[in-house]
Amino acid sequence: MKMRLAALAALFALAAALTACSGGPQSAPAPSSLPPQSESTAPDSEVGPASEPTDKTETETKGTGESISGYKSFTIHYEDGTETAIERGVEGLTYTLEGVKVFDSIEDAGVDMYGCTVDSEDILARPFVLAELKADYTAPAGGELEVIADANDLTPLLLTDKLEAGSEPAFPALGYFSLRPKEGDAKLDSQHQAYCYIIKDGEGVTFQLGIFCDRALIDSKNLYLEVNAVPAPPDGGTVTGDTARRMFDLLGE
Repeated sequence: MKMRLAALAALFALAAALTACSGGPQSAPAPSSLPPQSESTAPDSEVGPASEPTDKTETETKGTGESISGYKSFTIHYEDGTETAIERGVEGLTYTLEGVKVFDSIEDAGVDMYGCTVDSEDILARPFVLAELKADYTAPAGGELEVIADANDLTPLLLTDKLEAGSEPAFPALGYFSLRPKEGDAKLDSQHQAYCYIIKDGEGVTFQLGIFCDRALIDSKNLYLEVNAVPAPPDGGTVTGDTARRMFDLLGE
């Protein structure tokens, strides 16, 4: 029963993240010796980490100049026969990785600090990776010509199989969005929708996402950005539909 309740709680958290853009400013944790994970979520995201890719999980890795769909649909099946259909992202949306720059700190990057959603001195001192992406939207048949998309659908992660033995780097953390809505924006809330943006049919939008990470991940080129992560299946259950993991390799091989 406890395991079932935990699974439901995780699902409710996922549903909350899918129905409303999140992203209010908050402090991120200081670097620690937490055990390595396959990925981390943005400091303000409610979606928990997905599982490490397995031999049965299709994984697609793209680099600079390549694109990944910003939409995914899948179904969670529970052992009691119930199921929940979930859609992530925006149908018709595509992300293209335009470029990546690495800095010793966010201060060295010279970005507008209004777009930074963390205020921990510890995390701000970490190396800063700035990824530039272009979002393109083609409205599906009967779809809206203007939609709200959420950059929190792009999740920074590391791969445990690339870690050196005994290495326990802090999780990479998404903490900067160049298009954070201005205070008083008529359509978006800068406090609670800090990673949301508006995109129109046929009009591309370019933005930067900033990731704080340990130097060890940069040195080992172990930093990725997953688009629309799928949660790990519940105990005794399965996930079907579009379950492929699609990610950008930010640092290349």
